[in-house]
Amino acid sequence: MSQFHHLVKTQPAQVTALNLPPNTSCVLLKKRTISVEATPLPILQPDGVLVKVISTGICGSDLHNYLAGGVGGRPVTEPIVMGHESAGEVIAVGELVTTHKVGDRVAVEPGLPCRRCINCKNGRMNICMDMRYCGAPGSVGSLMKYFALPADMAPHIPENVSWDEAGSIQPLAIGVQIGKRADIRAHQTLAIFGCGPIGLITAAVAHAYSARKIIAFDVNPGRVEFAKKYISPLTGKPIIDHVFHIAPLPSSKRSDTPNGLSSHIGEAGTGGGITDGEVVDGHEEETESDMKWGWAKKRMAEILEQVGLVDEEGVDRVIEASGSEDAMLHGVAIAKQGATYLQVGLGHIQTNSFPTLAVTNKELDVKGITRYTASCFPSAIDMLSRGVVDLKQLITIKFPLTKSAEAFEAVASGKQIKVIVKNQEE
Repeated sequence: MSQFHHLVKTQPAQVTALNLPPNTSCVLLKKRTISVEATPLPILQPDGVLVKVISTGICGSDLHNYLAGGVGGRPVTEPIVMGHESAGEVIAVGELVTTHKVGDRVAVEPGLPCRRCINCKNGRMNICMDMRYCGAPGSVGSLMKYFALPADMAPHIPENVSWDEAGSIQPLAIGVQIGKRADIRAHQTLAIFGCGPIGLITAAVAHAYSARKIIAFDVNPGRVEFAKKYISPLTGKPIIDHVFHIAPLPSSKRSDTPNGLSSHIGEAGTGGGITDGEVVDGHEEETESDMKWGWAKKRMAEILEQVGLVDEEGVDRVIEASGSEDAMLHGVAIAKQGATYLQVGLGHIQTNSFPTLAVTNKELDVKGITRYTASCFPSAIDMLSRGVVDLKQLITIKFPLTKSAEAFEAVASGKQIKVIVKNQEE
């Protein structure tokens, strides 16, 4: 169905008259192999705009594509142009467009839904059954010099938003959608697992929404230290109240069955909170997952004591933004009764062990999330424009388009937070 967005097959005169140079692009050939080469100039449609792309951020799903040759169970079977976090300047408009003009500063909304399937008709275009998404198999990414898209998918960017920030609007839109899916509200407590760009942006959004207390975790010491110094533009103080470096969970037989705080919160108390309240008669053997779950409960009980949330027996909202099984176990362990747990992170495997009994006994709302919905880009741009969220601190390194391979390796190293590619720079 989405092919109906691309009816015109020849380039209109207003584009050919520009006599543009080759459309240099970042092309993924196979796992960890990138070629920077010219690709065909996208066809400007009557309802579309042609954008000179100025900046593009590299995202976790881009990295999955790069490292694994695919993402979300969808392998890359042929060369594909990468990228989907882009912004730039309009250089041509289709004859039916009245909302944009040459010179406009715009973001690129990378997901093009069919607008005809049952999910689109139900207002859930982010899970369109025939989605075309930049940089995904079967679609063309925006990590190129020139990119064409429908005008209504190119929201305007105000002058006070820098081009570097504009290249990070898409992940901020994801942060806004996380806020929606997790129902983040003022005065709530929040635990975030993963201090990469999405985890930090989620913290920034929750802070802008007046979250009462934000706790974050990561296995990478460098990211932990970075997260501690992520400063609020509203208060001038750190956005995240407590940041913890956390080691992988032990998977061997526990030598010290939890008998302290984690054993009396919930199980001998209310039946909820940090533990799951289960009592299983005759349960003598534990699986490796059960052992890890026991350690996760013990650890999170200690964390709650450190951050002053013992009486509440957990946090209101859990955002798992790493894709790690250990983080999932920790996340369910720290969730209070009736909390919401949102799975955001994409791991390198498709299945993980998950403490379902605890989910039931705590009556948790467990949700997933796919990208963003219709109002997220406008909200993200508004938050940047008003200065309630600061993305500039997250941008740790920039590369020219010709150095795209180095940019992806910088992301893969885990030493950078947000990597920006400057599409017009050689």
